Amino acid sequence: MAMSNRTKIGIVLAVGVLAGLSSALLSVLLLAVAGFLIAWGQNPKGVEDFFASLPLSDYSSKAFSRLNAFLS
Repeated sequence: MAMSNRTKIGIVLAVGVLAGLSSALLSVLLLAVAGFLIAWGQNPKGVEDFFASLPLSDYSSKAFSRLNAFLS
């Protein structure tokens, strides 16, 4: 199974955090971002649907579009 760019970036980010646990808060934040990218890479429609059900769904939709353009 081929991995998407989002999944690869998430895995690299997670490995980087685990390798250099210098700050607990920074590590938790980066691990959350890594988990999001991995989940979004594996199931993009499911993640986007989840965020669409939250408040400020218009903002999250625009943010997903911009992030996807940046990562592609």
